[in-house]
Amino acid sequence: MLYSFRVEFETDSETGDIVVSLPSLNHTADSGEHVEEALENLQELAVGFIEVLRERGDKIPESDPPGEGTFLFLEVDSPASVQV
Repeated sequence: MLYSFRVEFETDSETGDIVVSLPSLNHTADSGEHVEEALENLQELAVGFIEVLRERGDKIPESDPPGEGTFLFLEVDSPASVQV
């Protein structure tokens, strides 16, 4: 199943890092010096978060509805398989 989660962006006022978060995925957040790095970090974290949900038997949150903005897409095939 393909999940899509809307990404929110902000800049850390102290470090200048880009902070990205997934409000629909328990506000999972990460950062990086550049947008690309921040998104890569967030993707890794989101995959790990979904794997933990699956291991615990918890429900994965519903995808965000299509719309404007940036979305992170994750393919979840089986309990042990999460692809990006």
